[in-house]
Amino acid sequence: MSPSSTAVVAISLTKLYGNIRAIDGVSFEVERGEVFSLLGPNGAGKTTTIEILECLRTPTSGEAYIMGLNIRSRSDVGKIKRIIGVLPQEFSAVDNLTVYENVLLAAAAKGVGKSFRDLLEGLGLWEVRGRLFSKLSGGMKRKVGLAMALVGDPEVVFLDEPTTGLDPQARREAWRYLLGLRREGRTIILTTHYMEEAERLSDRVAIMVSGRIALMGRVPDLVAQTPVKARLVIDEMDEALAQALRSSGYSLESLPDGRWALAVKEGSELEAVLSLLERRGFRGLYEVRAAGLEDIFLSTVGSRISERGDLV
Repeated sequence: MSPSSTAVVAISLTKLYGNIRAIDGVSFEVERGEVFSLLGPNGAGKTTTIEILECLRTPTSGEAYIMGLNIRSRSDVGKIKRIIGVLPQEFSAVDNLTVYENVLLAAAAKGVGKSFRDLLEGLGLWEVRGRLFSKLSGGMKRKVGLAMALVGDPEVVFLDEPTTGLDPQARREAWRYLLGLRREGRTIILTTHYMEEAERLSDRVAIMVSGRIALMGRVPDLVAQTPVKARLVIDEMDEALAQALRSSGYSLESLPDGRWALAVKEGSELEAVLSLLERRGFRGLYEVRAAGLEDIFLSTVGSRISERGDLV
């Protein structure tokens, strides 16, 4: 990337808390207009990395630049805070103010105008703009936080778990809005526990493990490199069928919704599994899913990640 096209640069960022390395030599660049996602379980170092870039924490060592401004320069920090938008993981607003008043407060803090109806409409908040923040559901509060982060059209937006607590429909509404920002060329750095969210929104992703970046790249490129080509998801699994699959060398994964999944590496292997199911008289439901970001995460970390961010 050329310097003129780069929005964010992190160079060997390290953060120590006593003998604990929260992050250890984290380096990456984010191009202007790119959506870049940091993935990983709780404790991987995602939030620490984001908070350093937001000038909320000082790195023990390393450098970082936001639109060419140095996070270590006192004169630059104020400028950085005026050109970024931030949705923290632990977001809170003023309970006895309305939705509109909280967003207005964020606009005043950034020194921007009061015209943000399009923003509120895009996030499904215009109809509840007069409701007190304290009366909102957890998901709606999160959307208010997203609106407060985006008010004033910041050049770089940091979203730490932006759709946590949203129901599936509200999450997809938020995705549509973020995809619109992506089409506008907005630079977004995102942390998320939802693999589908990262896959839908991101130009590139980085998977963090124990404070380091273990893997980074464009999702299609990473998918092409993984040996897993598809996943067979089976609705019902009795012990006899499970044993038959394991005896044939397949590893079964229990999904949170009670279904089971196994990875296949090539078309002939999928045909072999389906043939085995037929021989066993299987009459249940199944689906075949193409390999995706979750498979990359599994192969990199060795575990799935729950909606709370824990390895399972």
